[in-house]
Amino acid sequence: MPEPAETLQSVESIAREAGDILMHYYGEIHHIDYKGIGDIVTEADKASEKLITERLESYFPDHAVLGEEFGMSRKARMPDPSASAVTSDYCWVIDPLDGTANYAVRCPIFAVVIALLHNGAPVLGVVFDPNADRMFSAAEDSSATLNGEPIHVNDHEKLDPVGLFGFGSPVLETLHPFIQKCGKARSLGAAALHICSVATGCFDGSLDFYTKLWDIAAPVVILQEASGCTTHPSGAPLFPLSPDAPAYQGHDIPFLSTNGRIHEECVNALAEYGDEHI
Repeated sequence: MPEPAETLQSVESIAREAGDILMHYYGEIHHIDYKGIGDIVTEADKASEKLITERLESYFPDHAVLGEEFGMSRKARMPDPSASAVTSDYCWVIDPLDGTANYAVRCPIFAVVIALLHNGAPVLGVVFDPNADRMFSAAEDSSATLNGEPIHVNDHEKLDPVGLFGFGSPVLETLHPFIQKCGKARSLGAAALHICSVATGCFDGSLDFYTKLWDIAAPVVILQEASGCTTHPSGAPLFPLSPDAPAYQGHDIPFLSTNGRIHEECVNALAEYGDEHI
């Protein structure tokens, strides 16, 4: 793999191209498919993922590519095309449009999300918000940046009644008791932007139980390099994934992201409510 700085530059360029596609279709969506209750896909998702996949396979022909809409590339399953395990050391993970429900109704909160996993651990991530022209990016052991400028988590030492905390909409819908422990709850409708909001210091943390690998792999790197922390809500590590981990097939990944300083407090608070809430 090329040097991280060179790779980041290439991936940022791909993300901008994909963002241009999203803005081209924005407000002009004519067909919506339903993958499940509340889970939709548009022609923009598909066009964005197609471009990203083609670019990544061109730049990194020996790497596997996993996308939300079209699944795993053939290279990821070689030599047995029917196998579900990832056999490449490097695997790109793509969410071509994080926040599709927002996008479909012209709510301008969505992003292109691209991550690179090495042996099951995220090592590079890019999250591009084309509406506000915000490019979040980081590689392992380098500074997290927003439009090229370093970003850092806030310095809050405990859960603050006026602090912002991001939640996935299902968590809010079930009125999970942890919400009462936090400050002001927010749900943007895009998990990647939740975690990036922690990385910039806007949010103290974010919690969700129903996200996918392609939602969080990229912002996890960005938050880590901004001195934050992401784990399972129990405090257990999320990565590295085994080659046959269910996450590669789209199984849910519950996560807790914080500025790091309040992480133990959040884990302990969540533990009070037992596994039935996770």
